Amino acid sequence: MCLKQPIRLIFYGLLLFLVPVTFGLDEFQIVTDVTGNYVQIPKYPERILSLTTSSTDIIIRLGETPRISGIDEYSRIVPGASNLTVLAKGSAISLEQIMARQIDLAFVWWYQDDIAKALTDLNVPVLRIQCNRAKDIPYLIRFIGKSLGISGKSELLAKDVSQKLQSFENDLIAKTNQPTVYMELYTPFKTYGRDSYLDDLIKLAGGKNIASDACGPILLSSEQLILKDPQVIILFDGFCTVEQFSKRTGLNTLSAIKNKKVHVIDRYYLVAGTGISESVKYLNQLIYK
Repeated sequence: MCLKQPIRLIFYGLLLFLVPVTFGLDEFQIVTDVTGNYVQIPKYPERILSLTTSSTDIIIRLGETPRISGIDEYSRIVPGASNLTVLAKGSAISLEQIMARQIDLAFVWWYQDDIAKALTDLNVPVLRIQCNRAKDIPYLIRFIGKSLGISGKSELLAKDVSQKLQSFENDLIAKTNQPTVYMELYTPFKTYGRDSYLDDLIKLAGGKNIASDACGPILLSSEQLILKDPQVIILFDGFCTVEQFSKRTGLNTLSAIKNKKVHVIDRYYLVAGTGISESVKYLNQLIYK
């Protein structure tokens, strides 16, 4: 079995537990985030900083784009986010802009300790999130919705995503011959094994991850890839082209290259968010094309 992620999934049960408390005019609530921290946030935050693609995607899908005051550079890949103001890139963040925009809630990844501390020092409430598996998405939708004070709307979206995920899983039962797939991330030969979001995407799309015999992030060698000989190869736009991949030593013998089954796709299809159903359908078309 794989070792569990640093932040255990059990914390997602806590994510849904929001306890209203009285501060002044009863304008705040206490939220327990993925790290187990209790955070006081406004009941209806109006100036949100979203530093994760998942939170940006969910907030936009919930129809709350006007409440987003800033995003990170990577979130620009999310549909509807291209015109939003970028306030962070990597570990660099514009604290002056954060203060000027009077941010009243920020979403960050669970591991972004430095950014979380910098924001907290400015008295900005920070909620850390995590989404390592496809099954985590409905929990995250509900958590973000409750944090924004729109639980009813988020519940409808979470149920819709849950039903679609279940439908994909039901369809897998009938699939007996699953094409083998290699999905390369943003570094040559880097991918993920089982119990990962990437593995979930490939499986839900009807493929078999060639790295599923291992766990977590993996850096393959060209020899290992040749030995696995994937039937389908998925690359991400901006990081590698079909031509560049084909010119790597020895890889021109791969079945996927010979059969022209190497595809370059937009990075958004890897975002763990409400667009997972579109991602699965698109990957399914490429795998069985």
